[in-house]
Amino acid sequence: MQQKKEVSNASARVKSSGAKKTVARKKPTTKYRSCLRTFLEMTDIPTGGVRTVHMEVGIFGFDYDQMISNEDFMQVFSHEEIGVTVVNIYIRFLYDKLMRPNGLDVSFGFLAPATVNLGLILSRPDTVTECVLRILMDNKDAEKLFFIPFNTGGHWLLLAINPIREIVYYLDSLGNDWTTYPDMKVLIDTVLQAFRAQRDIQTSRRGANSITWIKVACPQQRNQIDCGYFMLRFMRDTLALGRLKIPTDYFDEFKCAFYTKDQVDEIKEEWCQFMIKLNVCS
Repeated sequence: MQQKKEVSNASARVKSSGAKKTVARKKPTTKYRSCLRTFLEMTDIPTGGVRTVHMEVGIFGFDYDQMISNEDFMQVFSHEEIGVTVVNIYIRFLYDKLMRPNGLDVSFGFLAPATVNLGLILSRPDTVTECVLRILMDNKDAEKLFFIPFNTGGHWLLLAINPIREIVYYLDSLGNDWTTYPDMKVLIDTVLQAFRAQRDIQTSRRGANSITWIKVACPQQRNQIDCGYFMLRFMRDTLALGRLKIPTDYFDEFKCAFYTKDQVDEIKEEWCQFMIKLNVCS
């Protein structure tokens, strides 16, 4: 009961900051971005130096050191399209701040975007299938929602998969549906069928059609840059509420036509504050 109370309290804190459309707004701040940029300029990173951030096994199912360079920092400072490194660092932030302290790592998981993306699906589908299936089978005994930050080659969207219930939530800030990326859908369906078979689930009257894809009416971006930030907020919103089901019309607590600049900037500030805490620029 104590853990549930802690999760509820943590959810309330994040919910309050995320659903700014219903509360008095504070002036947007760039405090942590400014501080991080100052620290960065005192290092060798702007002239080619690199740093690493450790990604422990609980995040993606394997541990490694994530390299980060000046280009990654500039994507956040200059409001450019964000790449895999920025996404991975924010995922570690979510893991450290929302998931692990509140016991949510037993209900949610992440698949690494570097191992599941459209380019790899087209070039090495068997490798991607094997990788995703291994992660799912490692977690086959409990219902869990897996986030896949999916890059199509020039756009970020979010897949949230509940493999035991065979449900795939599709959140795309451009408003496309999964038919835009047929190879993606085929691979995910193939993985879920293999997952079902390896769990020895009877399928005499079931097939690929039993897999349910749900297009979620999520907030929509209004430019060509913000897809990555929207995708990160989709994960943040879901974890803040701690729910395994994503409503078709999105969560009432965070429902809006689009995320404001302040809400996008909030993701940047969290990213920068986390980097400062990790002392990456030392």
